[in-house]
Amino acid sequence: MIALILIAVTSLAAPEAGGEASERYALRDPAELTVPRRPVARRDYVEFVRPYAGGFESGPDRGQYGPRHGLPALAVYALEGDPRLAEGLKKTLRHYFDWVHRSIAGEQGVFSMEGATLASFYFREFRRRGHMTAEDEAFAKALILTLREHQMAWRPKDGLWRGPHHRSQTQGSNHALAAAFYPDEPGAKEWKAYADAVWSDWWAFRDVGINDTGYFYSSFGTILRTGELLGRKEVFTDPESRELFDRILYELTPDGGAVPYGSHGGYHSHAGTRIFALELAARHSRDGRYRWGASRLMNFGQARGFSNNHHHIQAISIEDIALASLVCDDTVEPVEPDPASRVLARKEVLRLTDDQARKMFPDAGGIDCNMYMTQKVMPHKIVFRSGWRPGDLYMLMECYVRHDPLNPTAILSIERWSAAMAEMTSEKFVSRENAVRIEDVSGAATWCKQKDFRGEKALRTGYDGMEAEVEAFSDHAAMTHARLRVTNYMGFEATQVREVLFVKNGFALLRDETLLHDTFRARIGPIWNTQNVGSPCGSHWLNTWFGAHWFQNAKLYETPPYDLLIWYAPKPGATLTVLNPESGKSTLAEPMGSALGHLYSTRYEWESDVRPGDRVQFISVLLPHAPLRDATPLAAGVAVLHDEPGLAVARVTQGGGSTLAILNAAGRLLDIAGAIPLSTDARAACVDLRGDAIVRMTLASATFLTIDGRDVVRWEERRDFEKTF
Repeated sequence: MIALILIAVTSLAAPEAGGEASERYALRDPAELTVPRRPVARRDYVEFVRPYAGGFESGPDRGQYGPRHGLPALAVYALEGDPRLAEGLKKTLRHYFDWVHRSIAGEQGVFSMEGATLASFYFREFRRRGHMTAEDEAFAKALILTLREHQMAWRPKDGLWRGPHHRSQTQGSNHALAAAFYPDEPGAKEWKAYADAVWSDWWAFRDVGINDTGYFYSSFGTILRTGELLGRKEVFTDPESRELFDRILYELTPDGGAVPYGSHGGYHSHAGTRIFALELAARHSRDGRYRWGASRLMNFGQARGFSNNHHHIQAISIEDIALASLVCDDTVEPVEPDPASRVLARKEVLRLTDDQARKMFPDAGGIDCNMYMTQKVMPHKIVFRSGWRPGDLYMLMECYVRHDPLNPTAILSIERWSAAMAEMTSEKFVSRENAVRIEDVSGAATWCKQKDFRGEKALRTGYDGMEAEVEAFSDHAAMTHARLRVTNYMGFEATQVREVLFVKNGFALLRDETLLHDTFRARIGPIWNTQNVGSPCGSHWLNTWFGAHWFQNAKLYETPPYDLLIWYAPKPGATLTVLNPESGKSTLAEPMGSALGHLYSTRYEWESDVRPGDRVQFISVLLPHAPLRDATPLAAGVAVLHDEPGLAVARVTQGGGSTLAILNAAGRLLDIAGAIPLSTDARAACVDLRGDAIVRMTLASATFLTIDGRDVVRWEERRDFEKTF
């Protein structure tokens, strides 16, 4: 079996000489791989979009896309006040209104989610510069009122919808703008009542119920534009609302990369909307952290582009960068955020049945996506951060167990020196990546509370049977420790625990424990998706790397050359395989579908009969490193010293030093043999050694640590401790 696997894995390896492959192994300063940092001011945004502003003096007809395509020209106009641009942009907006009329005549409605808010930004800038005539005001009124009346949620005449998502929020926004700008119109009172109700669908929770980086920004973008146009400063200053902006900020990588997850547009997609959001938050809250984050996002795009080669996603970012220039406040000084790791939270999302939706809002045309929220606060992501310096090791872990892709415990991203070594496929429903997978081989497992289920065990969209709890979390100078527990994991009668020791600017130790509550024959093990697997590899380790980020057949970005060693503690009966996720075959001869990001699924799996009370554990070490033609010596430096449910101790040796990484959930007395015999009851620990000397020690929740029988620290009660010797 192993020989066949090695042959398959070898077919993924890069050539050892010549061309691009040789470049991977060239000696270089890793700092060269990172994104250059430079200040970003309003003018920088304008200069970036200026090349897309040409020709709008003549008022080109861009049909339904006119308000979007004209935004770079609006950015230039707002900064410089050229009246020729104003007149040209007015013509483009009139062409757009012609399209609106044609759509209403032919489709009995219009679907233009950004039209009313974007047109309102044009009119606001024309007024500021004194270029809005009485005729222009009449046109603006006609346009806004028409869009209010005829904006469809989904299909013509399907009514006014409710909910916190993109379709309903667009209808609510159009009504809010019409009522605010033209309060004397017949019906304005009713428009405002509906608009206020839809606004409350997100404001009551201060959140948007979508766990992705695609639809979330579509919905949130409408909310942001509406909040700014109507002077709703509380969107950006309310303490609970600001948690949304903090979430955007703290998900960023040290180099300003925007990590994709759920249904998304690829790496760094919707970066422009994130920039717009953070610049707005900085303007109204005067919090320089948000400007700092916006600058890092922009620096990444300045260095590498915004979704290169994918016209639609690229255009969205450019358009929102133009919008950001309209609200950017250069008097807010950027401030580097707190570099700590952290747990991010969000409100619960529930997917309703049609009957539940009708009962909740009987007068509405529908509830957007049949999804609503509750006030229950749930863990969203865990951010493991070494710092904000270029090249710092970073990792992002999924915790959310409501809205798709229902992939809790997954490692969404791990990056070092600006190189991404993990990425999620764009998945609208259920994903299985970079987490432990359970397979029912016998067909006898209880699944979603059904004992005799027949068919594919694929969780339904909106499955709400799982619960997640961050049982432990602590952050220190040298390490971050976290433990996440998920019940009813992936629909099975099982509890999954993923415990992580993140050694800052070093590696990550993962302890995955599956507690079974059922009887069946199971295949269990961690999955890791990657683009390349090097040769040679071992029976329980492989060396991986990403060459580029893809989305829908388009290569968005090259990724800098850096590797990730994935090392599994040897487990009797477990096998390492590499699969093509499209075909499910253990061969890599056929090319991958680019819509899947050119990803291959690697698995370390164990198969056996299981019974209630069985505990199955896997230990993994994720070790980023400079590219190696042969990672065998590096893999030989990794060893597991203890491996049993609830306990994982690994030693990672590189160069003249080594690190002991300890995960000890129960805080039991632990003796570690070696050149420096250690004893401790720490629930998590990281001990750096140089030769036979300890150079740094970090303990989480410990009462003692001894070296060769001599106390280094001892207390009556558990506490944390960190010291450099």
